[in-house]
Amino acid sequence: MHPGYSWRVKPENFELLQTGLKALELKPPKGALERLVGYHDYLLEYNQNVNLTGFRDERESVIKNLLNSLAPWRYIDASRATADIGSGGGMPGIPLAIALGMERLALVETKNKKCEFLRIACRRYVPKVEVLQQDAHEIRRSFGQVVSIAYGTLDKLVQATTHMRAPGSRILAWKGRLESVQAEIEACTGRFRKWKVEPFEVPELDAQRHLCILQV
Repeated sequence: MHPGYSWRVKPENFELLQTGLKALELKPPKGALERLVGYHDYLLEYNQNVNLTGFRDERESVIKNLLNSLAPWRYIDASRATADIGSGGGMPGIPLAIALGMERLALVETKNKKCEFLRIACRRYVPKVEVLQQDAHEIRRSFGQVVSIAYGTLDKLVQATTHMRAPGSRILAWKGRLESVQAEIEACTGRFRKWKVEPFEVPELDAQRHLCILQV
């Protein structure tokens, strides 16, 4: 533990995060580790009253929220204007913004209570990130990159972001088992079936994870 920070995270879970970042070969900028932990503490605290994440155990949350969000970091273009669709508790947007220094990021969420959390979390940990309380279908603004962990199927994500995608933009979706990914791709139409599927590993997680990437 670094002196001077009143974190609530257990020492073993702080070590888990550090070890996980090292395994991912991800070196966050100065002060980012403290902000990641602070954000995660606040997420679990707020989650006691508002359902932001189903992972209530601290260790499980470090793995399935923080490390899962960050594991495919090499595929993220931190310089692009990016929208996190269905951000919920801020995943993957806030961890990516903290660890990669992303400043051109918007968190898109419809539910008021979740947006209240996101606004406070952004002010505290990523002040240049904005929160858009809108349905993705209604946004008429161009982004060069769209990311999502839990918005829905690939086809649903494509349809929802029709008016948000700039020419040459990319969609990146966090997914699980390959069989399910293949079924979702088959449900897409035409050129929207041309997803590139990249497997990635989350430290301490024994489960298939795939990043689906579509250049549009």
